[in-house]
Amino acid sequence: MKPRFTAIVTLAILFLASFALGEGKTRTITDMVGRKVVVPDPVTRVALLGGPTGQIAYVLGARDQLCAVTKSLTSSELVKLLDPTIKNLVAPRSTSGQVNLEELIVANPQVVIAGDLDGSIVEKKTRIPVAYFRSDMSQSLELIKEEIRFYASVFNKGPRAEKYIDFLEKTMAMVRSRTKDIPYAKRKVIFNGYSSNHLVTLGGDTFMRQRMDVAGCRNAADNILTTGLKEGLHTGLAEVSMEKVLEWNPDILIIDFGTPQELYGNPKWKSIKAVKNKMVFRQPVGIFIWDRPTTESAVLHPLWLAKIAYPDRFSDIDMVGEIKKFYSEIMSFNLSDEQAKAVLAAKYTLNFMSGGQGREK
Repeated sequence: MKPRFTAIVTLAILFLASFALGEGKTRTITDMVGRKVVVPDPVTRVALLGGPTGQIAYVLGARDQLCAVTKSLTSSELVKLLDPTIKNLVAPRSTSGQVNLEELIVANPQVVIAGDLDGSIVEKKTRIPVAYFRSDMSQSLELIKEEIRFYASVFNKGPRAEKYIDFLEKTMAMVRSRTKDIPYAKRKVIFNGYSSNHLVTLGGDTFMRQRMDVAGCRNAADNILTTGLKEGLHTGLAEVSMEKVLEWNPDILIIDFGTPQELYGNPKWKSIKAVKNKMVFRQPVGIFIWDRPTTESAVLHPLWLAKIAYPDRFSDIDMVGEIKKFYSEIMSFNLSDEQAKAVLAAKYTLNFMSGGQGREK
């Protein structure tokens, strides 16, 4: 697009957006960093620029209020199957700090929901109101609840948020009731070995520690701190040495690249307990990969971990059924058995990424 034409389009849309906000009823919301944001009442055009948080619109039943989303949502194979209309939305945000402002402006949102970097770009370059979420890799279950209530305040979907929170709390209480008596020393040790070399992991200062604790397990990388690290990886991830993994000797290994069979035949990994005992699993992928602090994974991931770690304690739990129940009751999507099995087997991809499944920066 030529610079002059771009400037004309930008100014025109900004004028329309400002005019729209100034007309009719408005209300004030408080975002997750405490800022007051004035939005129209009702809000009918929201741009979600938070990577894996796009699924929240489905949790809240607010899909029809979206006008723009991220590429992670429009490229999600499962989303495209469950909601073919997602292709009609523009996706101006690819990865953190990469926002196509021309596409965003043409979408004409009444409010943008974004993280600090993307939100600051929008605020500096446009006059579109920005509501900030607070999401990081140390995100606890309490912050998940705070986050869903914040989104509900924007979309005006309070009852749907409380329905999700009730579902989350009941699921976590059930899992905890079956694992809380497992002594620390006897808890299964899990190593999340991501990327093509299976050496990228989530440290003990991330949300993964709480998930494993609920599941009655221990994070092999519990003493590694990763939330502040970047260097080409998403914050919260760090690469460790093969020697360190051999030292940890985990009971269970979870990967997001390749297959368990490839590791079973790899001489570098053959001495590790998880490999010897055929306890290597692919990280499930639904609307987003489960190794991120999302509404979907907050419910299903600890249950899945507990089921694979302690099958006897969870013999009555059918993960295919649990996935179908969550999607039906919380997202109003009716998955088939085959689709739920595909989630567990990580068959669905997020095609805008290269390498591992859905690793978004």
